Amino acid sequence: MDKIVFYDHNCKICTCFAVSMNKRTNYWNFLPNDEQTILNSGIKIDVSIPKNKIVCIDTEIFFGGIAILKIFSESGNRLSIFSKFLLRLKPFYFFYNIGYLLFSKNRSKFAFLTKYLDC
Repeated sequence: MDKIVFYDHNCKICTCFAVSMNKRTNYWNFLPNDEQTILNSGIKIDVSIPKNKIVCIDTEIFFGGIAILKIFSESGNRLSIFSKFLLRLKPFYFFYNIGYLLFSKNRSKFAFLTKYLDC
């Protein structure tokens, strides 16, 4: 199975994240979350899910906060080690997803940060 990430290509912060991660690692194949791209990928997934959450597909399908941690876990730096540690703490998955939900609902407020990030 390909290592795919579906991200919101219409979101500045999401696009910046995809560009930044592509610079760090070639582990992931970042694809926009438009319906045609999802269908063309051959991945059996409900097309409405990537419209609402970041999705990464590795050994299984991950959504939201867990997907972000999974993506960082393959970045090959200290953040990778920390992300792998957090992924082992399954009782905290609920909190990771709450954090992701809060951030995703307010991501447009953080778009100004893209000029300070490596993307």
